[in-house]
Amino acid sequence: MLASAKIMVKNNIRKSLLEQGQLLSESFALDANTKIQQTVIKNVDLLSCKNALLYFPFKNEISLSLIIDELEKYGSNIYMPKITACNDLKFNLFKTNEVLKKNKYGIKEVKNSNFLDPEKFDIMFIPFVGVDKLGYRLGYGGGYFDRTLGKIMNEKKRPIFIGLGFDYQILNINFGESHDIKYDFVMSEMRVLSFN
Repeated sequence: MLASAKIMVKNNIRKSLLEQGQLLSESFALDANTKIQQTVIKNVDLLSCKNALLYFPFKNEISLSLIIDELEKYGSNIYMPKITACNDLKFNLFKTNEVLKKNKYGIKEVKNSNFLDPEKFDIMFIPFVGVDKLGYRLGYGGGYFDRTLGKIMNEKKRPIFIGLGFDYQILNINFGESHDIKYDFVMSEMRVLSFN
């Protein structure tokens, strides 16, 4: 019963946050996107990131175009998430002129099969719907990132997990569970939070 109550709570939070996201004005979202990316560039040592996971923004997720430009300047390898036919999450090498296709959720993916294992990343930017006060991630509910990264969550040598989002998505409640990804840092248009 406890597990199903937790799922209901998370579903209600997810629904509420997604509805709030639809109310954002375009000018606010654009301004916040730029601010958040500039905060990353100022606060994260992108120069020493050989392998970085980014994502193609979906719905109201923060754009990463400025971060991509910065990483490309340093010659970093950029990877993007891809859902395989077996419903696994893999991470594909991305080049600027890459041919993209949309997956079953309408999210862009890279078509190649140059994959990198999760433990070989220096940094991972992982999108979220919400974050609780301890840094636990709430996604869309598919569990792809949780299943894929769960194996390396507690490893000593693992990538830095960073979440980027709007300040309203950072909640002052606990809803995280042991299988949820916990961020090292979350950055919004208003603040930088560390959960180390």
